[in-house]
Amino acid sequence: MTFIRSSIRAVALAVGLAIGIAGVARAQEITEAHLAAALDAVVAAKTSRGFDNLLPLLSQQTQNKLIRMRPDQHQAISQVVDAEALELVSRRKDLDNDVARIWAKYFTEDELNAIATFYKSPAGSKLADIGPKVVGETLQSVKGWSDRVGEELYEKSREELKKKGIEF
Repeated sequence: MTFIRSSIRAVALAVGLAIGIAGVARAQEITEAHLAAALDAVVAAKTSRGFDNLLPLLSQQTQNKLIRMRPDQHQAISQVVDAEALELVSRRKDLDNDVARIWAKYFTEDELNAIATFYKSPAGSKLADIGPKVVGETLQSVKGWSDRVGEELYEKSREELKKKGIEF
């Protein structure tokens, strides 16, 4: 599990570095058109769909926290927290705008328009839909390969060291 987490972090770092190298942040004002292009790209790439469960998760965490303090009031707590969470649904667009600002920082307006165009194409739409699954399977494959090759390296190294008189 640690390897998978490390691999995910490595992939995230590689993507971050690629973005940084591809479009080194220029000190620039982000125009409304630039931000709109970024938001269009973010939505087309379905980047923020993974964030859709954040508010329900926060609601559940809040309920659990409050119910632990007052278990006798679990019904009232659940009703109030659910109602308050519904009031915050409109704030979800703030997150999309924040993500769009990050994209706008690293990509030009023309690049963002090209990204959005790609993700609106059949191939891009498919990538947006199945990309997380492909990445997950890729990471599993990487783990399997590294486990096999690591074990082979270990065994071969021990054999060679044994030939040199070094025992483990």
